[in-house]
Amino acid sequence: MVQKHHIIGSFVVLFIGLFVLFTAMAAALSAQETKTAYTRDGIHFISKERVDENIRYEYARPGEYREVQVPLDTVVVGGSSIPQNLTTPKEKEATAPEEKPASSMSSNQTALPAPEGRYPYASLFIGLLALGGLIIFVASVFSGRERQ
Repeated sequence: MVQKHHIIGSFVVLFIGLFVLFTAMAAALSAQETKTAYTRDGIHFISKERVDENIRYEYARPGEYREVQVPLDTVVVGGSSIPQNLTTPKEKEATAPEEKPASSMSSNQTALPAPEGRYPYASLFIGLLALGGLIIFVASVFSGRERQ
């Protein structure tokens, strides 16, 4: 009778352990399948270069866009084809000091790296730690049963 419970318990522990392991691996893989984009409405996404251009040519104000993580297959509009020689050098010098506060505000919003970017394998290691703790707990329970 004790052996039957022992075998059933082993299968339950094995199933739970594999479930935790595969869940942690799936979470780690899904975190890596995103890219950074910027949006106003949550529907249309643009690149950092386009945000900077929109702010530079006053189509948008600093802080109007928010940074989001989108799946890799999402369409993100890149930089436009506005010619670089649109303004004269004198105008560039005059507008350069005005652009610095706008770009510093934009860089403050994006200065914090995404948590999944800093620790890409954190969910995997947490899953393995949980699995190890579960194995140690079950082993201690079964070792206590055998002594009685």
